[in-house]
Amino acid sequence: MTTHLLVATQHQAAHWNTALPSALVLDHVDQITWRGQRNQWTWQQSVPAEALRGLREVLPCLSLHTEALWGYQCTLEYEMTDGARARCALAPMGNFTGDDKRDDNAQSVRADVDIWRIEAPLKRAVLHWHVQCAHPIADLPTLLSVSLRADGPSPAPALTQGHLAHDVPARSQMQLRSDIANRVCSPTSVSMLLDFYGKSVDVYDIIEEARHRPSGLYGVWPANVHAASGRGLMGYLLHVPRWEVARGLLDAGHPLIASVRYAEGELRDGAVRKTNGHLLVVRGYEGNRVLVNDPAAARDDEVSRTYDLGEFCTVWLERSAVGYVLFAP
Repeated sequence: MTTHLLVATQHQAAHWNTALPSALVLDHVDQITWRGQRNQWTWQQSVPAEALRGLREVLPCLSLHTEALWGYQCTLEYEMTDGARARCALAPMGNFTGDDKRDDNAQSVRADVDIWRIEAPLKRAVLHWHVQCAHPIADLPTLLSVSLRADGPSPAPALTQGHLAHDVPARSQMQLRSDIANRVCSPTSVSMLLDFYGKSVDVYDIIEEARHRPSGLYGVWPANVHAASGRGLMGYLLHVPRWEVARGLLDAGHPLIASVRYAEGELRDGAVRKTNGHLLVVRGYEGNRVLVNDPAAARDDEVSRTYDLGEFCTVWLERSAVGYVLFAP
């Protein structure tokens, strides 16, 4: 698998560079030129031709450092190799009124709530960002990212030497209200990283803030980054192409949230036997073991656990490969 990361920032602090995998950043715009007025803002971003080769997934994310209400929607304008053109919108995130439901050619690009699946080669692609914010966004620290996943397998992980364990407070989703306990692995993981960075909030507050209003889901990836942004963290989404990238982020001081999927027997000692989609915190490593906080554990004192590195990379990097990277502004 090949990953390219497009990044655009404004009012960036120097330490943000430690949270961005520089080897994957194909393009970095250090000042976004927003167009608009009052509470409506737009910007467009072209995907470099290099990133279009073998492209299979496009995953955008926006993080604003503000307590004001805000939301956004992304639309992909594209041209296929035969010259046909179309537009396709993802679902809106956060506090956003209106919805561009336009989907001119679902056979080439398919929108799955928060990610575009590319089903035919593209000649050109442009992302259109539409942001609504009660505060002028040109004044706000901003991180805008687009993760681009292309064809290819993930390489087997090299044996991890040494030991690193970030002290991420543990929290079990299974000890929360029974009506939501099985559905809130993502915001529970976000709450653990908020605790880690000293920005603790009531877990039920972050669960409600992470709930994606159009779908009613708690596990929509950019909606969880949006919730973390409202509580004082910056963040982005990344298709992690290999274990060494995740280890580099851990070494730089950034535990991350991994989206895994596995059948029974694929992840020994897993907090759940099988899952069609689950989020957990990757907090370190020791030899050929990955240290995690798995919110699906039955109790808080069982959340901290270790998984085999090879098995974990299979159920993460060979499946969605998506990680949330959150960090202090």
